[in-house]
Amino acid sequence: MIRLAEGLIDRAVDSYRPDGRFLAALRIAYGLWIIFFPVDLLWIAAVPEDFLNPRAGLFSFISSVPSIEVLVAVSVIRFVLAVLLVLGILTVPVSILLTATMITASGLSYSFSKVDHFILFEIVPVFLAFAGWGRWWSLDSLIRKRRGLSALPARGMPVLLFGITIGWAMLSAALPKLLGGWLDPSRQATRGYIARDIAWGDKPGPLGAWLLPIDVDLFWKALDYATIAAEGLLLFTVLAPLIYRCWLVLLTGFHIGVYLTLDISFIDYSLVYAVFFSPVVVWIFRRLRPTAPPGAWSPQLDGTNA
Repeated sequence: MIRLAEGLIDRAVDSYRPDGRFLAALRIAYGLWIIFFPVDLLWIAAVPEDFLNPRAGLFSFISSVPSIEVLVAVSVIRFVLAVLLVLGILTVPVSILLTATMITASGLSYSFSKVDHFILFEIVPVFLAFAGWGRWWSLDSLIRKRRGLSALPARGMPVLLFGITIGWAMLSAALPKLLGGWLDPSRQATRGYIARDIAWGDKPGPLGAWLLPIDVDLFWKALDYATIAAEGLLLFTVLAPLIYRCWLVLLTGFHIGVYLTLDISFIDYSLVYAVFFSPVVVWIFRRLRPTAPPGAWSPQLDGTNA
């Protein structure tokens, strides 16, 4: 049994091992995303003290609204770390500090009951730094080359661990729905959320107001069941990389559906899921360039070029 488990893990690690240049491109795209689409923090300084309600945990110590100077400092640190990430300078420590900074920013926002889904985006640097996303197209790689050191291969284990983390996160979203009655045949939970947003004056998704009048119990119940299945079953596919990737495609469709009905954007998740599709991108690249000229990039599925 132990050998079977070890075999499954080894095969999963090998399958999840990304191409080194794909990782480097993802690192640069991630850093540029933070630079050009930063999450605003300055609104916090204008919130009255009475609205302060820090969550239990790391940020429960907050007893007053952070000053504008603190918020600007966090924003500047985040920007500088993102620039260093794009350039590939001290990639591992910079990635860890960037994740810590973004979690701090979210912790400050959540202290006013603002909760979102951003955490999976924020932890990307920690996992992919150890996967090796600073080993190509970076100042770190140039320094290593000048020292006469050979390039290191990308690692698959951090990507597997990231996949498990995403699975657990999705399961943690599915369980409250499961325990809250989403499986009850007499309840239409998805429809209820759309109706709530419209009743409260919140802007529904582009199709929300159009879907709400559909009075077909089977349609709405199918959406409830599909939501729980999409979120809750991902974790159990992680040791089957092909199925896991297919499930991420399914989840992408689910995220699009959430946007269309509830106007909740998951566009940042494109950078969360991207690393798992490295072999697919490499395969497409090979199909488009079956015969590359000498010296051209010829990505390897096993990541040994990283």
